[in-house]
Amino acid sequence: MIKVLLESVTNVRADLIVLSANPSLLAGSGISGIIHKAAGPQLEAAAKPFAPLTPGQAIITPAFNLPAKYVIHTVCPRYMDGQRDESKQLYNAYTSALALHSEAPDAKSIVFVSMGTGVYKWPMALAADIAVKALLTSTFEQTLMCVMDEATRVVYQGALDRHR
Repeated sequence: MIKVLLESVTNVRADLIVLSANPSLLAGSGISGIIHKAAGPQLEAAAKPFAPLTPGQAIITPAFNLPAKYVIHTVCPRYMDGQRDESKQLYNAYTSALALHSEAPDAKSIVFVSMGTGVYKWPMALAADIAVKALLTSTFEQTLMCVMDEATRVVYQGALDRHR
């Protein structure tokens, strides 16, 4: 089951939380910073030895103070002009996070954020289309997409409705 929720990812109960990390895996700004702050400094300390990651790669760490078991850190590319394999790399960021189900076989649920649509400048409709295509490959019982405003929810829900 895939659902789009108008909710902060830090308030959702899921076994795995996926965040859009910067390649250094340091706490960033935006939603990454919010997740790191909620998890505590141990999250950055646990992730840092895996850096740097390239766009499309993902790693898994404990979730520390978050209401999840694990955090998946995945790097999405910056959107430049759509001519540099950005779409493939964004799709891979989602699918590499989903592939880590094998490292958390007891996990039944995973929650994502709208990756790349903030400082990485992805056009919302394109990012939603890519995300939904990837999320439809999920092997989790519950796959959630958390968004922060109604306009974003409408775009992601529309993409989900088109691809189901």
